[in-house]
Amino acid sequence: MDDGFARDGVLIRCNENRDETLTDEECANARRAAAAIALEAERAREGEFEQESEAKLLALREREARRSAAEQDAVTTAQAAAEAAYEARWPGSPAPRTAGAEPSAPAFGAPVGAVLPSMRDSPSFDVYADGAEPLGRPTLQLEAVEPPSNELVISSPRIEMTDLAAVPRPFRDEREQ
Repeated sequence: MDDGFARDGVLIRCNENRDETLTDEECANARRAAAAIALEAERAREGEFEQESEAKLLALREREARRSAAEQDAVTTAQAAAEAAYEARWPGSPAPRTAGAEPSAPAFGAPVGAVLPSMRDSPSFDVYADGAEPLGRPTLQLEAVEPPSNELVISSPRIEMTDLAAVPRPFRDEREQ
């Protein structure tokens, strides 16, 4: 049915009393035509539905990324405020460090303060200067050892059949007991 008004009119008439019009050919044709037109319309909008779906997914991902970044910023701000409040409890305390500031502690192995004169003469003072690893794995030097000879002979054991034989035991009857 190509005429939309006629098809809609037939469908209205057929839907008023579905039980009586189930076997009517005109109603069956109108229902089949309406289903075919609906299927064509849905297939035509399939690309549009996919674009809408992709746009919604992209918006959800962006919203989640913004929410996550906002949460992280809030946590960082709260931690900085808590640290500043903790440091503010003591008068004369140094200002809290910023995130990009260098730590004021010396590197491992570096003298913390002024080097005492007695330390300069100590052999352990400049332990890292000669390139040796004082905490490294120790090495063990061995002299060359002569390898063993390959003159190994394996002989097969001699087993007598009597050594392997077993003497069968008779079965016990209940009558013998």
